[in-house]
Amino acid sequence: MVNRRGGVPRRILVAGVALLTAVTSAACSSSAESSGEGSTYLVGFPALASGPAAFAGVPIVNGAKLAVKEINDSGFLGEGVKIELKSGDIKSDPAQAIAQYRQYVADGASAILCCGLSSEAGALAPVIKQSKVPGIVTSAILPGLAEPPYVFRPVIIPSEPGGLYDQFIDDVVPAAGVRTAVLVVTADNDGMAKDATIWEAALKRNGVNVVKRINTQSADTNYTQAATEIQSLNPDAVVSSMLGTPSALVARALRERGYEKPILANYGVDSAKLYETSGGGLRNTIFFAPFHAEQTDNEVARRFVGLYQKEYGSLPDMYGAQGYTAMWLVAEALKAAGDGKPEAVSTALAGISQLDTVYGPVSYEGGQARMKAKATYLQWSTDGKIAGWTG
Repeated sequence: MVNRRGGVPRRILVAGVALLTAVTSAACSSSAESSGEGSTYLVGFPALASGPAAFAGVPIVNGAKLAVKEINDSGFLGEGVKIELKSGDIKSDPAQAIAQYRQYVADGASAILCCGLSSEAGALAPVIKQSKVPGIVTSAILPGLAEPPYVFRPVIIPSEPGGLYDQFIDDVVPAAGVRTAVLVVTADNDGMAKDATIWEAALKRNGVNVVKRINTQSADTNYTQAATEIQSLNPDAVVSSMLGTPSALVARALRERGYEKPILANYGVDSAKLYETSGGGLRNTIFFAPFHAEQTDNEVARRFVGLYQKEYGSLPDMYGAQGYTAMWLVAEALKAAGDGKPEAVSTALAGISQLDTVYGPVSYEGGQARMKAKATYLQWSTDGKIAGWTG
C-alpha cells in the first residue's frame, strides 16, 4: 500500500493482506471504533537527555519529537488521531531505562522508543520481550538485538558481514595508503568491543598490520597515555572503535601531541558538539554515515532536513535522523494495525518488510533494517566542516 504524509510518499510493504486483516481484527472490530476521532496513542521514550551521551541523546529526542509533530499535523493516522510522546532522562543508567520502560507499560503505551546505548539495550531487551510492549531501538548497535515481534531496530548496523565497516575499510584503506594501524577500543561497551573485532578483521584482510590494540573505558576522560603510546608507534592511521565523546577526547590528545595522520571512525563522531569537545582534534577524521544533512538526495531526507532546520534552527545530524526514523516506524505500525494495543502494534511491526526512509529505501529482515545503498564517506576539515571524502 502507499501511505502519504505531508505530500511525501512513504512505501510500506506488509507481508500479506491476511496478516493486516488479522492484526486489525484481533485488535478491534473496526479501526474506526478503536482509533476514532480524538484518539491518542502513547509512545514512551527513556532517553539519554543528560550525561556523556547527551550529544547523541538530545538530537535523537529532537528527531522523535519532530516526527510526532509531522505525524499529528498531517493527520497521517486519521482524523483527530494523535501520538503523545512521553520522554524521561535515564542519565545513561540501564536500571533507570528499565524502570521508565515499566512505567510507560503501566501507563498504557502502544510502543516504546529505547536503547540509545548498547549497555542499555542489553539490559532492557529481555524486559521488553517479557512485557510484550514493542521496543524500537533508536541508536544502540549491539549485534543480534532485533527480535520480532517485540524488539525492532531501524538503525543501520555497520558490523554485519559485508556491511558498512567492511565497505569502508575496503574503500578507504587502499586509497589512503594505510599499511599500519593502532586500534583504540571502548572495551567495556559490548557494541564497541564487538565492532573492534570487525574493524580488525577488515584491516587485516586489506593487508594492514594492526600493531597495537589499546583498550579504554567509557568513563575515561584522560587519554594522555594512549595518545603518547600511539605517537611513539606512529601508525599510518588510528582506528577508533569508541563512543562519540571518547573518540573526540582521543583525537584531541593525539593532535596535541603532534599526530596528524588520519583517524578512521564510526558515525559516532558526526556531531558538531563533538568537534568542539575535541578542540579541533577531529580534523582529518574519516568516517561513514548512512545519512548526512548536506550529502543526501532522497526525498524523505530532504523533507526531514527542511523540517528540522525550521523547528530547531540547525541542520540535523545522524542522531536526529535516528530518532525521526524510529518514530516514523512506530507510526507506520500504528497505521497498519489500526489500533494502539501493543499486541496489534507488535504484529504490524513484524509485517513491515520495506520502508522509504532518510537513509533511502531499507528492507527489514528479522526486525532489523538493512540499507540498500552504500553509506556516504565523510571527513572533518580543519575549520570544523564536514565534507565528502574523495580519497
